[in-house]
Amino acid sequence: MSLRSLLRKEAYWSRRNALGLLLVLCLLPGLFAGSSLLFQDVIPRDTPVAVVPQDETVTEEELLSVQFGLAFFADPVAVDSRETALGQLEREAVYAVVEVPHGLDQAGRDVTFRLYVDGSMVPFKEPSQTIAVIMADQLDARLDADVDVERVIVGNSHDLSGYLVPIALLGVVVLFALTYVPYNLSRERRVLDRVRLESSLEALVGAKLLFFTALVLVPIGVFHAAISLLGYDISAVAPGTVLAVLLTFVTLAALGMAIMVLTRFGSLGRFLNVLVLVVVVAFSGLAYPVGYFSALRRTIVRAMPTHYATILVRSSMLRELPMGAFADWFAGLGLVALGALVILKLSVVYHRRST
Repeated sequence: MSLRSLLRKEAYWSRRNALGLLLVLCLLPGLFAGSSLLFQDVIPRDTPVAVVPQDETVTEEELLSVQFGLAFFADPVAVDSRETALGQLEREAVYAVVEVPHGLDQAGRDVTFRLYVDGSMVPFKEPSQTIAVIMADQLDARLDADVDVERVIVGNSHDLSGYLVPIALLGVVVLFALTYVPYNLSRERRVLDRVRLESSLEALVGAKLLFFTALVLVPIGVFHAAISLLGYDISAVAPGTVLAVLLTFVTLAALGMAIMVLTRFGSLGRFLNVLVLVVVVAFSGLAYPVGYFSALRRTIVRAMPTHYATILVRSSMLRELPMGAFADWFAGLGLVALGALVILKLSVVYHRRST
């Protein structure tokens, strides 16, 4: 064949796969470039911070004045008690708790604020030292009293290596669910007629999902063995970790398989799954806490079920929190997984009726 014939053949293939090429060459680069806007400064700004009274003598005016002073570099939220605020810290609803003392309007009086930070939130724990200095300077300039800020680390404290373990585990699961599983399903395109005669597409899809879900236990075990050998004080086989990982995999694998079925097992389905993979990685807050994002981007991230799955895995592995503390979130992830299974079922029904 001549060069002109080969080029004509490639142009013909490109026309047939124009949508897939559009996704790969235009949409994906745009998403990658846009995702860079998710990250702001090294020092988080507009970070949700709980403001609580140190005791019952603290007045409403003192709390309001502190909130106004913190608004320069954070997003302060008034909370009734320290216990409630620390519970929000565990759920990553806030990333620090500021305990306000009484006597802020008394000139010359020494007052000490306490800044509570989660020891397992490594990307925020280190910058919090600088945040404490900024906070002391800002409040000292605004208040009559002489302000000092004491940083208090709560919960288990980990280094960056330990913090990255849950991220790596979830990354492997997300990659497996949205790349290998759809690719494996696409290979069944050649034997669909035989499957319809001997069984059903529902049985084929269900068997694959069940088999691959069981296989996810393998990387969980590998991670547990590896971190044990490395001496990390982390468990990858904690019940909360295993359940959150499995629910996440079922959700994403079911959606990935539904995309493949709706696109008739073609290359377009694989491209769309890569697009979903990029969105999940970029907008789930896997690596960075959402305190690094602006208010709008934080809202987008917190609309993603995978964001809550990330917190569940992180909390189980790093904070060793019991499953009961997140019962509502586990129930929510279960409903999301059920919804994904319903979408997969409907996609199979549509495929059967349209062929």
